[in-house]
Amino acid sequence: MAYQALYRRLRPQRFDDVIGQEHIIRTLKNQIETGRINHAYLFCGTRGTGKTTTAKIFARAINCISKEGTKPCNQCSICKRILNNTSVNVIEIDAASNNGVENVRTIIDEVKYPPTDCKYKVYIIDEVHMLSVNAFNALLKTLEEPPEYAVFILATTDPQKMPATVLSRCQRFDFHRIGKDDMVSVLKEYIVGEGANVTDDAAEYIAEVSDGAMRDALSILDQCISFYFDRQITAAEVREVTGAADRSVFFELTNAINDGNCGKCMDIIDEMILQGRDIAQFVNDIITHLRNLLLAISLGRESKALDYSKDYIDKLVSQGSAVGYDYLISLINSFSQLASAIKYNPSPRILLEVCVIKACNPISSYDPGSVDKRLREIENRLEKGIPIVQQPMRQPEATEVPDAKEEKDKSVNTPVIEKAVPSDIKNVMNGWKKFVKSLDKGMLKAILANVKPSYIDDDFLTIVCINNGPRINVENHLTEIKELLKNYFGKEFMVKTMTEEQYTARHKEKYGVEDKNIKVITKDDFTKVFGDIVTFE
Repeated sequence: MAYQALYRRLRPQRFDDVIGQEHIIRTLKNQIETGRINHAYLFCGTRGTGKTTTAKIFARAINCISKEGTKPCNQCSICKRILNNTSVNVIEIDAASNNGVENVRTIIDEVKYPPTDCKYKVYIIDEVHMLSVNAFNALLKTLEEPPEYAVFILATTDPQKMPATVLSRCQRFDFHRIGKDDMVSVLKEYIVGEGANVTDDAAEYIAEVSDGAMRDALSILDQCISFYFDRQITAAEVREVTGAADRSVFFELTNAINDGNCGKCMDIIDEMILQGRDIAQFVNDIITHLRNLLLAISLGRESKALDYSKDYIDKLVSQGSAVGYDYLISLINSFSQLASAIKYNPSPRILLEVCVIKACNPISSYDPGSVDKRLREIENRLEKGIPIVQQPMRQPEATEVPDAKEEKDKSVNTPVIEKAVPSDIKNVMNGWKKFVKSLDKGMLKAILANVKPSYIDDDFLTIVCINNGPRINVENHLTEIKELLKNYFGKEFMVKTMTEEQYTARHKEKYGVEDKNIKVITKDDFTKVFGDIVTFE
């Protein structure tokens, strides 16, 4: 006999074998026991969750002549014919290829005739949302008032595309995605039955990438067993088969993006491409990693939404805290848009590289919100007669024109930065610790405690952040920060932000030496000055 794929050979044959759909199985069993068989059912849910399988079991259970309670025997002549797809009383139709009104007319003509050797005549229509509008209209009357022996089971992955008139005539059952623990448990049983050598971490990774679809999990397992039939299958082999990357890559890439290190990001992408990884899968894995980081810092280590090992969750919390809540949301939005665009573009690598470069430079992003903000800033400057000077990154609203003396001081080309710093900005630099200490406790105090003020050029107070995560936080509160500076120092300041790496490069470019005093304050340093009044986690 020809080889059968695992997902076909291991398809559940009884209600008790169906995984993760207890709410549906219990209802169907109760209907069989009480004889309350409905004439139309709608099975909804994502792929591989058991819709068609449950429909076939239900068809056998209501027709079996030797069933025990609600269990089909699978041994009688009726059950065997249904199992072999030779029964004329259980008709399975693929609506994707039989979606015309003439196909529905055939069903209407046939349903008039009672079953020959069964109690019920069952029509299983798969992917029913693919029927045309005329086909749905033709089916309505029969679906509402079929003969007493007819049962319609409609299965779909896209119920929102179905007419409300059809939905109202059916009992709807929503199939859930299969939980990771349930899937791993069943996979281990199948692995033992197949005599395969598969590690626990490989089974867990298969369950993870299958996204709740048992058929996908069995297909991946089948492929792994075929490819690595003569050796142990680990998570690394599963990643090789699926075209996925190791988790450590996503930690490295996220760190590089957070530090604004485009070169490192390009090296990671290049290595991933050379290894033959699938770009679409890589982007989806990035989104999953960013989602895990966001949940780790939002819900904590004990959240049930993070079904991973303790060590992995600890790494997520550590990196998530470094990146920051706002920046993670921005990254998830960017990569989600990328995932949609990749499907229809012949150059996915270019799209990925562009997305990563934009992520490394979020302040210069060209999304509509950022462009609108910069345009409003330019309009405000023009209204106040302030000249537009091209800046290395987007600038907030400027409210002060440097006087002639300050312009003269700026023109002095000297490597000693103190001589080029206007007096007001120098006061801020000298009094920054007292300024932060004067603020009320809260998020803004924590944000400003972990940055450092400086001067580089253009009469702007430059707030230097250790990386893009804190920088995003400062940008989001820039208006409030400027108001606080104005109230404390009695001056209005033009403010811009840089990462420590960008500031160091800019300082060396302008003055020929690095600024040794710009190292951003650390948590320990801050605690020595201010005490435990700010939470850095």
